Amino acid sequence: MKQGEGHGKDMKQEDQASTGSAEELTRGVRIIRWVFVCFATIFTVCITIQIFFAGLAVFVSPTDWMRHMMFAHWFSALPLIMLILSFVGRLPRKIRLQSLGVFGLMYAVYFTANITAISPLAAAVHPVIGVWLFCMSITILTQTARLAFNNPD
Repeated sequence: MKQGEGHGKDMKQEDQASTGSAEELTRGVRIIRWVFVCFATIFTVCITIQIFFAGLAVFVSPTDWMRHMMFAHWFSALPLIMLILSFVGRLPRKIRLQSLGVFGLMYAVYFTANITAISPLAAAVHPVIGVWLFCMSITILTQTARLAFNNPD
């Protein structure tokens, strides 16, 4: 068995267990899954840009903090949209839970960014959550892309 092949089979089995057989997926569900993949891609790119803006602020100029702060508002609704689409697209439970986790982490990132005056130690968790969001976004993207490619029209 090739490396990574077993993981793909596990995901397909989990998908079939949560939705019935692959043949039962309607065209609409397959389209929603592709839409989810598009949103997951956009979210992953946005998280990458957000980390880049933080790097600019730390290593280039503190004036770039405003760019970092404002950009977050542009994509903060994506995890909610992804969570809703994960149910509409009948994605496996694992991906729905990961989408819920990303949704929760987005609020945690806002919370930790605004708690500096009260608890600098808690605020220090902010970049850790950012890295966690990046890792989860890559995981969700690869898993859902695999499902979308395994269910062609």
